Amino acid sequence: MDSQIKQCQNCHQDFVIEQDDKEFYVRMGVPIPTFCPECREIRRIAFRNEHSLYKRKCDLCGKMVVSRVSPDKPYPMYCRECWHSDKWDAMEYGHEYDFSKPFFSQFKELLFLVPSVSILNSNMVNSDWANQETDDKNCYLNVGGHFNEDSAFNTYEFKSGNCFDNFWLMLGELCYENIVCERAYKVAFSESCDDCQDVYFSFDCRNCSNCFGCAGLRNKQYCIWNEQKTKEEYKVFMTTRPFSTHEKLRVMRDKAAAIWENTPHKPLWILKSNDASGNYIINSKNVHNTWSGEEVENSKHLYITAFLKECWDASSYGWGELCYECSSSVGMYNSKMTMFGVGTGGAETMHSTNLDHCHTMNSCHNCFGCVGLKSKEYCIFNKQYTKEEYETLLLKIKRQMEEMPYVDGKGRMYGYGESFPIEISNYGYNETVAQDYYPLTRDEALVEGYPWCDYESESKYELSDYVIPEDMDEVKDDILEKVLKCEVSGKQYRLIPMELAFYRRMNFPIPRKSPLTRHKERMVHLLPRKLWHRHCACNGAKSESGVYKNTIEHFHGDKPCPNEFETSYAPEKPEIVYCEKCYQTEIY
Repeated sequence: MDSQIKQCQNCHQDFVIEQDDKEFYVRMGVPIPTFCPECREIRRIAFRNEHSLYKRKCDLCGKMVVSRVSPDKPYPMYCRECWHSDKWDAMEYGHEYDFSKPFFSQFKELLFLVPSVSILNSNMVNSDWANQETDDKNCYLNVGGHFNEDSAFNTYEFKSGNCFDNFWLMLGELCYENIVCERAYKVAFSESCDDCQDVYFSFDCRNCSNCFGCAGLRNKQYCIWNEQKTKEEYKVFMTTRPFSTHEKLRVMRDKAAAIWENTPHKPLWILKSNDASGNYIINSKNVHNTWSGEEVENSKHLYITAFLKECWDASSYGWGELCYECSSSVGMYNSKMTMFGVGTGGAETMHSTNLDHCHTMNSCHNCFGCVGLKSKEYCIFNKQYTKEEYETLLLKIKRQMEEMPYVDGKGRMYGYGESFPIEISNYGYNETVAQDYYPLTRDEALVEGYPWCDYESESKYELSDYVIPEDMDEVKDDILEKVLKCEVSGKQYRLIPMELAFYRRMNFPIPRKSPLTRHKERMVHLLPRKLWHRHCACNGAKSESGVYKNTIEHFHGDKPCPNEFETSYAPEKPEIVYCEKCYQTEIY
């Protein structure tokens, strides 16, 4: 079988179906997709709400709880305790399949009929406002992480404590405003720094301590702006409190950005992996178009995944095998077009098997088109069947989906093998992760036929006339009683006690932007999930731009490096990007 070119029916761009794609689709029993990989990714994450949280009454017990579901949503919501209890049974909403209607029309009815769980978390202590997290204690507005304490406003924080405003932080303590850092203590305003202590405004540093405004350092200490200092010189510099005011912070950020930009960058972060394409891939083999993947094998088109084998098109997914178009799940086998598959037991256990076009399933097997079931088998639209009845009816439904495809408001067609159309999502596009990575205005989303959430809380707090002091030393405890106004969005926000204690301990100024605005600004700094073909910027003794001077002779001598490569840095970006060989020679 040769590769073939298809045109995406959503963005109308061409995409390639390779031979390994075809072989996988045959194995999974699905047709060739009609959406390109990127549009399939958007379609999946447009059902995942991470940061949009509300106060809403449980429709079963009446208790007011933190919820992913805004009060104006036209479907029921149960609190975690009620949803996981035996007070109700999702099978009560089961009904027979109607062959006179398209599948996705009927599925939307079921999705909006079965109660949704208020929030996705487990084993939490004093962490009601943490979503899609497990095993947290004293955490607030954390998303997507596990085993954290005394932390807030983090996305993908793992096994960390006393950390605030980070994106992808593992084994951190007293960390603030970082992106993709691991094993970090007192690291702030930094990116891609591992095994570091007391490091600030730094990029791509390893095993460093007491460094400020540096980039590309290894095993260094007492450095400022990439220049070696004595211990005493460094201590004197830090006594100037270089980030204690907003103006100082702005100056330090700008100067550090210039240092980062003019230091050679690694083209891709692919570590201990074979035959891999994408970025931020660790301990994997034969993986392609993969972004933030760890321990992945023989898989393709993955986004934030771990411990997968032979999976295509997965997002925010771990511990799975032989799955296609699955997302926001843990521990599934031989499943496709399924979201929010969960279960009991250890993460490594395959909780659910043979699920097809399902949503929010807990330890189920052999189910099709079901929502909210727990420990069930051989069900279609939440109705119980025998094994023989299930297999016979399933074949008929798949045939009907091809003969009567669902057509959305923009004329896009969905037969069997396509995941859920965005227009039937139970969230507004602006409430979901899709808005983080592929932002749209309200008008743009509505033109595409995507739902949008306009809900505004009726609880209005009078903004105080309080002016946040420039210097941390001037901030008093009464700031905790003030309703602050985000200088970007105009939205209201307040400080929480552990947040104020953290700023005082670290001598950081009080942020003038709301937590959600700060999150959005971090997302802008992430490298895009795309690759560009570029040639090495090493021109011999200096970089191609003449800005950076090499510290050691490279394999190509005084001549320009001949190597070409794929990178997530677009050609028009200002960063100096070296090939892997020149980078390793220069930085390590």
